[in-house]
Amino acid sequence: MATETSNRSDSSRRATRWSRFTLGQALAECVELWGDKDLIVFPERRMTARQFAREVEDLACGLIALGVRRGDHIAAWLPNLPELCVLELAMAKLGCTMVAFNTRYRSSELEYVLRHSDAGTFVTMPEHSKIDFLKTLRQVLPELPNCEPNKLKCAAAPELRRVIVLGASGEGMISYDEVMKLGKATGLTEKREQIEAAVGCDDIVLMQYTSGTTAFPKAAMLCHGQVLRNAAQMGERSGIDETDRVLSAMPMFHVGGSVCALLGAITLGYTLYLNPIFDPAETLEVIEREGITTYVGLESMFISLRNHPDFARRSRASLHKGWTAGTSSLLRMVAEEIGISKICPLYGLSEGSPNVTIADWRDPYEKRLSTMGRPQPEVEVRILSAETGETAETGQVGEICFRGYNVMKGYYKDPEGTKRAIDAEGWLHTGDLGRMDAEGYLTWTGRLKDTLRVGGENISALEVENLLGGHPAVQSAIVIGVPDERLGEVPFAYVQLKADQKVTAEEIIAYCKERVSGFKVPRHVRFVEQFPMTGSGKIKKYEMKKGALAELKPTET
Repeated sequence: MATETSNRSDSSRRATRWSRFTLGQALAECVELWGDKDLIVFPERRMTARQFAREVEDLACGLIALGVRRGDHIAAWLPNLPELCVLELAMAKLGCTMVAFNTRYRSSELEYVLRHSDAGTFVTMPEHSKIDFLKTLRQVLPELPNCEPNKLKCAAAPELRRVIVLGASGEGMISYDEVMKLGKATGLTEKREQIEAAVGCDDIVLMQYTSGTTAFPKAAMLCHGQVLRNAAQMGERSGIDETDRVLSAMPMFHVGGSVCALLGAITLGYTLYLNPIFDPAETLEVIEREGITTYVGLESMFISLRNHPDFARRSRASLHKGWTAGTSSLLRMVAEEIGISKICPLYGLSEGSPNVTIADWRDPYEKRLSTMGRPQPEVEVRILSAETGETAETGQVGEICFRGYNVMKGYYKDPEGTKRAIDAEGWLHTGDLGRMDAEGYLTWTGRLKDTLRVGGENISALEVENLLGGHPAVQSAIVIGVPDERLGEVPFAYVQLKADQKVTAEEIIAYCKERVSGFKVPRHVRFVEQFPMTGSGKIKKYEMKKGALAELKPTET
């Protein structure tokens, strides 16, 4: 026991040191330790740490040549690609902040985040997963084809100066390859080094947009030292090291991909395998072919793997480590059927850099199947009683609050929202419900906030309600979450129509599909004449949810 405790303490100290690093410094150390070892592997390409660092430096110099300066915001609308990994580290070296956009955004979402983020540079590709990115971009920025590249003037995004596109560039745009050539040819290495030397570990490096109870997403600001330490601590708690081959299904436009997976590889030295999209058949094939030791993903992805026809015929003998969030039944399936015996469940959110609690791979088996682990070192978690507003008794359900090194620096351009989230004593109020046992293990039990979680994506119910309210036939709408076997939860909409208006559920769903990301579209639509109300005039959402659950067939829930 004494040896195990000592090992855990040593692991904690190793992770703590990353608080003093920038992403650029972390990459330099990665090259020094593991320079000729594969760092990142994509289906069409493998990069050693040294090769990766060289591309990062070339891109950073190219961005300087275009006029990018320290403190700029760089937006990326890309799936998991080598270029996105390179961009994250290149902009970090320049003291810039990366804003990763969800690849499922539609025009209204893209316009809001592009304008709100004050991005001066936007990096994208022509299309992905049947979404025409450039067509959507031109809808938001109609002036783009008539602008001189690198000197954009667009009403919807006043700060935007340049659009960089993978592949052939269109009118008003610059190709990614051109930027890389600029970086190699302009002799800006010394200037890049000067800029990088001025970057600090407390500088903001990521702005992660996250949905809450408001109609518009908020941008959580995270700094270099926070995310590096968080990623290293997660990996070490999970027993992952430089000998591992880690396959991540986490999208890079979320902190699960941009922080936990990518920065975990840089701080711990493991080889990271990525794919542009999640495909269960391809995932199973990669696990067998590459001898993957560690798999990390969302609940729905593990279910898709287990249910795929190839599951039984593909070898998973090498696989034994991983992390995810999920119910006890899902975690048991992951451990006993998929074979990840050292599965480490976790709890986190963008505002927590992102991990708050995670199990240790050496924790008792049943603890790892029934809780979300314990807080990271130097992170405090308390459960706030809804009745008293004080810390709840052990085992009592209340709001999950935390404070420590991992608390975000605030919401971008939203001081009031920041004050509502983080109290005067530094506690961040998550809006999630949970309980802690006597040993400090956390169990998540639900949501206090009016937020849905669909396949790992947070959705504001108010955002979907406002969308439905924009339909010409709709008077008002209420959106709740109902269980779904694959996605965990999906939107269920109660719709009240205007007088003398007629519309079908299919038409309502089609209307939504044209305007927002697919995961926000209601899977069920029911029409009502009025909503149930309390005596004080508030809508009884809990009663509506109860009715929805009673109506759905068992196979749907």
